[in-house]
Amino acid sequence: MSRRLPRRPRAEAETQARLLEAGTTDHYLDADLYDFEYCDRVDDIRFYQAVAAQIGAQVGAPIKILELGAGTGRVTRPLLADGHHVVALDAMPAMLASLREAVLDDDTRARLEILEADMRAIPLPDVAFDAVFAPFNALMHLYSWRELLACFTDVARVLRPGGTFAFDVQLPDLDWLQWDPDARHSITRFAHPRTGDKLIYSTNHTYDQQTQICHIRIFYDDAPPQGRKFVPPPRPRRLVHLAHRQIFPEEVRMLVAVAGLELTSLTGDFAEKPLRRAKESQVAICVKPR
Repeated sequence: MSRRLPRRPRAEAETQARLLEAGTTDHYLDADLYDFEYCDRVDDIRFYQAVAAQIGAQVGAPIKILELGAGTGRVTRPLLADGHHVVALDAMPAMLASLREAVLDDDTRARLEILEADMRAIPLPDVAFDAVFAPFNALMHLYSWRELLACFTDVARVLRPGGTFAFDVQLPDLDWLQWDPDARHSITRFAHPRTGDKLIYSTNHTYDQQTQICHIRIFYDDAPPQGRKFVPPPRPRRLVHLAHRQIFPEEVRMLVAVAGLELTSLTGDFAEKPLRRAKESQVAICVKPR
C-alpha cells in the first residue's frame, strides 16, 4: 500500500503563494533602482553577444533571438546594437516600459518586439528563432520542475532545428543557503538613482529545502550620518522579497534532455571554468537537434 504524504495546511500554502508572488514581482517594480544595482554586471552581456555572433557566423547575421526575462534590456540593447532582431519577453510591465523608453532610434525599434508574457507558455510560433537566451537567473523564477520543464519544452518548440538555447542560473552554494536568516549581510550605503535619497542596502535569506526555493529579503533603510554605525531599525523603510529556486547541475542536464535538446556546454562564471571552480553562475549552451 502506498503512503500518502501529508498535505501542508491551507494557511501555510497560502503564505507560500503570497511569498512567491512577492518574490516574483517586488524586485522589478523600481526599474531605475534595478538598473543601478546591476549596472556593473557585464560578463553575461559579452557572453550572449559572443554566442549570437557565433550563430550569425554560421547561419548568416543578423539572427532572430527570443530573450526570456528581458527586463529593462540590459542584455537586449547590446544584442540590438549588434544588429540582431530580438523579441524581449518579460512578465513585468514596469521593466518593459523602461526598455521601450531606452530604445529611441527607428532602426533599432524595427528590430525589437516587446512581449509581456509568461515564459512557461510562450505565445509565439514554432521554429521561429535562431536562438533563445535566458540571462541572469530568469529561470530561477520558475518554482517547480513542472514549470521549468514547461519552459524548456516551449523553448525547444520555438527554436528552429539547429537553434541554440543559452542561459545562466546561480550555482547553488550550500554554505550560503544555510546562513543565519536573521543576520544582515552585504550592508551597503548608496543614493537612490532617481530620488537621491541616502539609503542603506542589506539582505538576509531563508532556504526551504523541501521546495529548493531561497527566499531573499532585501532591506532599504535610511542611512545614518557619515561615520555613524548602521543599526537595523525594527521596521525597514522598504522590504523587497526575491524568490529564487535553486537549480542543481544534474537538474539542468535532465531538463535539457527531457525537453529534447542537447547540452553542448555547462561551465562556470562565463569564463568556461569547470563548475567545481565556479563561484556564482552555471552557464549552459544547448542545441535543438536537426
